[in-house]
Amino acid sequence: MKNTLVNGKFTNLISINDRGFQFGDGVFRTFVCKNGKIPHFSQHYKKLKNDAKIIGIKIPKKDDLLTDILKVCNQTSVKVVKVIITRGSSSRGYMYNRSIKPNIVIQSYDFDHKRLIQNQKGVLVESAYFPIDKNIISELKHLNRILNVLALANKGGDIIDRIFLDRKNKVIEGAYHCIFFRKKSKFILPSNHGSGLIGVSRQLLIDYLTKNNEPFDFQSIHYDKVNCYQEMYLMNSVYGVIPVKKYDDICFNINSEITSELNTRLNFDYAQK
Repeated sequence: MKNTLVNGKFTNLISINDRGFQFGDGVFRTFVCKNGKIPHFSQHYKKLKNDAKIIGIKIPKKDDLLTDILKVCNQTSVKVVKVIITRGSSSRGYMYNRSIKPNIVIQSYDFDHKRLIQNQKGVLVESAYFPIDKNIISELKHLNRILNVLALANKGGDIIDRIFLDRKNKVIEGAYHCIFFRKKSKFILPSNHGSGLIGVSRQLLIDYLTKNNEPFDFQSIHYDKVNCYQEMYLMNSVYGVIPVKKYDDICFNINSEITSELNTRLNFDYAQK
């Protein structure tokens, strides 16, 4: 099965004048398709549409995009899907003609079941070596991910992610994942204050905790206070909720029951065979 679709056609070619390639001018989403169905697709589409709207890009209608996504998936397997929408192609320079049409790139990849199983045993993370700053696009899933690339450069193979701090040494998020903690049965989410991504998985967790009256709070978490929490978790839309067993030199408890319950309740157990 072909796994790359560009503007509705099976090809892996796109113009070198594409503004996504030239400037990182676009947005994207990554999620899972299992047996031809995409959990939380409405939320992913809403996030994609909102991010694109903020930077002035019009995206396809929901049903049209879904139809194309399913062309690179199938009915009998689990695939990781990446949807990239750029502003389109233009001549040299930052300015562009408002009449240009967006380019839509959809790719699918095999899901790594071994990684999923290994993650559930608890993972290692460490701090990124530079801080992140608040800016007007911090909350967007835009194409310019150079900070993430640099944060993950030269990391050891046993390290799953690196954690971003701001300039006040407050814990924000991972390069791959959002993060949260747990202390005495209360869930604690970093209050990112505009420095971190507002993603689908984080919002799904907030909605679940609110609906089920589970105790939770948003807090500014200073790095020096991380050792006050009993549990730490990573989370994204591909591998769901992942327990952390060690962050730098700080060790955490592995609560398999909570991990399993959240993955089931949030419909992240799609990845299991």
